Amino acid sequence: MALLCQGVLLLTGTALMGVLTANVVARYVLATGGFDWAEEVPQQVFPWFIMAGVALAVQHGGHVAVEWLLGRLGREGKRSVLLAGHALVVLAYAVLCWQALVVADIVSIERSPALGLPGSYGYWAIAAGCVLLALGTLTNAVRLVLIGPEAMPQPNPEEMPT
Repeated sequence: MALLCQGVLLLTGTALMGVLTANVVARYVLATGGFDWAEEVPQQVFPWFIMAGVALAVQHGGHVAVEWLLGRLGREGKRSVLLAGHALVVLAYAVLCWQALVVADIVSIERSPALGLPGSYGYWAIAAGCVLLALGTLTNAVRLVLIGPEAMPQPNPEEMPT
């Protein structure tokens, strides 16, 4: 799953930079002031970029957390609280995935003006990201059950905000 997320990040990030750079250059070179389609590409690609990054962060423990309660619990208490939290997160991602697919179906008849792409692409990214996030959370829950709270992924200190 990490390789998939990294691949999506690399492809979408490269596409975003390439299209945006080409459009900036085209604004100065072409009499038309740039490419019409270049404004739509980021709208279609950016959701995939964001969801792949979020799914990758979950795999490495790089999520926002308040651990006041966990610091006051014993090992089994931590395990119970973390498992309950993981169950809620998986349920929330399942609901979000379902709703993203419902909305994707509704907006699939809309087409972008220049590229002609359906309006559902961004919602498919959200649905796919929710599936990846639920799988990452389930993987962490299995580690938690088998090993305990110490098996939870920890982000690298250099990746932590100060």
